Amino acid sequence: MENLIFSLNATIPIFLMMVLGVFFRKTGLLKENMINGLNQFVFKATLPVLLFGDLAKQDFAEAWNGKFVAFCFVVTLVSISLVALMSMALKDKSQRGEFIQGAYRSSAAILGIAFITNIYGNSGMTPLMIVSAVPLYNIYSVIILTFCANNQDHSDKSATIKRAFKNILTNPIILGIAAGVPFSLLNIELPPLVLKTVTNVAQTATPMALLAVGAGFEGRKAIKKLKPTMIATFIKLVALPAIY
Repeated sequence: MENLIFSLNATIPIFLMMVLGVFFRKTGLLKENMINGLNQFVFKATLPVLLFGDLAKQDFAEAWNGKFVAFCFVVTLVSISLVALMSMALKDKSQRGEFIQGAYRSSAAILGIAFITNIYGNSGMTPLMIVSAVPLYNIYSVIILTFCANNQDHSDKSATIKRAFKNILTNPIILGIAAGVPFSLLNIELPPLVLKTVTNVAQTATPMALLAVGAGFEGRKAIKKLKPTMIATFIKLVALPAIY
């Protein structure tokens, strides 16, 4: 019972934040343009700052665990590869990008950080998970979404590859991680004023992201594509965890 209560306390508040997002949209407090703007703000500002702060504040040499990093990297890579192969069975090719994303990608940078902190505390696992898995998630996301786009012109492969490479280099999450690693490796301390500002911005990332997820949820569209949605959900929540 104690473990159940602990699990509920860790998960239910996250679910309620998403429900609040739905409620705010239904009541008109969050309008369509606001939801899109909120998603962009989280992706381009608060989330990169969160990742930068988590890495910059950590002594990387002290927290380093090669086995844990290798495990996160390999599991992420194998998961993406397996799901990409499974997506080939979809008759509707336009759904492959969404299916792959839905089946393999987790919210490691948002939910993962919150869960690790709640369960393990400040044990140094968070920055290691960020470095080993999050860049891989985002690199593959850019590649998948670029090559599986509905309006993709497959005749110009060179332009597609260049666009994917550019999107990877300009991805805000990857840039946030890249900016934080030198501070951690060189053990550079941020000035108190900067650190406080970074912390304040970073603390808004998770609640804003959860509200945006809830507000942007469109049940009717999900129902129309119920079969691939259920398969992707099963793969993410049951099949892949059971394998690893």
